[in-house]
Amino acid sequence: MNRLVLKIILRLGRYAVLPVVALACAILAIWLMAMDRYTIAALVTAPLVFSIFTAAVALAIGLLLPPSRKHRSFEANEETAPGLWAMWKDLDHSFVRSNRTLLIDTDFNASIGEVSRYAGLFRRHVTMTVGLPLLIILDERAVRAVIAHEVAHAQLRHTSGGTNLADFIAASENVLFYADPEQTITGRIARALLHSMLEWLEKEYRALSRENELCADLGAAEQVGRTEAARALVLMEACGTRLTDLVFKPLEKEVLGAINAPRPPFARILEQLEDIRAPGPMAAAAVAGLSREHEPDSTHPPFDKRLANLGYTEIPEIDEVRTSAIDRLLTPDAARDLAARFDEDWRKKAQAWVSVGM
Repeated sequence: MNRLVLKIILRLGRYAVLPVVALACAILAIWLMAMDRYTIAALVTAPLVFSIFTAAVALAIGLLLPPSRKHRSFEANEETAPGLWAMWKDLDHSFVRSNRTLLIDTDFNASIGEVSRYAGLFRRHVTMTVGLPLLIILDERAVRAVIAHEVAHAQLRHTSGGTNLADFIAASENVLFYADPEQTITGRIARALLHSMLEWLEKEYRALSRENELCADLGAAEQVGRTEAARALVLMEACGTRLTDLVFKPLEKEVLGAINAPRPPFARILEQLEDIRAPGPMAAAAVAGLSREHEPDSTHPPFDKRLANLGYTEIPEIDEVRTSAIDRLLTPDAARDLAARFDEDWRKKAQAWVSVGM
């Protein structure tokens, strides 16, 4: 039953609050009809009824006026990222250019999401986000397998879930803007109910998300082959660990004791690219990933479980990464300008942060 409710929310998004609003309106209507015959009972229950109706009005407002989302990523068109667009089009048989947006951000990751307007009555708009570090560190084969994984999420209709869940949570939490939990009984009741509901939702969603990741891995394997899917999985695990150890952890330490902003991350990634890809340390990082303790809040299954899902009980032998996907998937100007742009944005934030700490 819990999973059914979750799937309804993931399918309808913020529109899943409509039954709650309808129920509150029905309660108010019954209360109004009872005023003439059961006046005393109606007066006694008035605070409860009006509290429920106030909360429903707030939910309705949250439904109609959801918060807008702004991203700080770079939107790449076909002129700046011709290879990425061609790869996406080749892997996604339902590809329609007018319904697709490609973003590039600063994460060593890729993701895909969609927006369905008006409860899904109109066609979906799909947005794929690819991290610049992923394009710099991995080769074209590995990136192709990663894109195939994201396309599989879209084909299996996993992509709408995250967006719809965020919409539902935003619409639900909007009640707290109109019923202050510090000053109203309605707000206190709403906060208590929301806390329990959101805890349950997050737990169920993490479990469903892990199942979806395993299905998407198999979907990618059908597109590019199990060997390529497993290779990309190992490279993501190993290179992600190496990237953290060689770039982000040292950078975090430097920022803590810095007077001026230190050298930005992409300059460091490009300088230490060969060390990040070094076969020996990468193999050790991949093996360590098999026994790493799994984070309970993660939306991804453990590394060993994902490999086993593809038919591997141990780390498979993989080809070394010798070239960067960015050289073939983005234009030279876009590759250079994006790294400089992201580094400059980071430098400004870091300088503001160290200035406050002076």
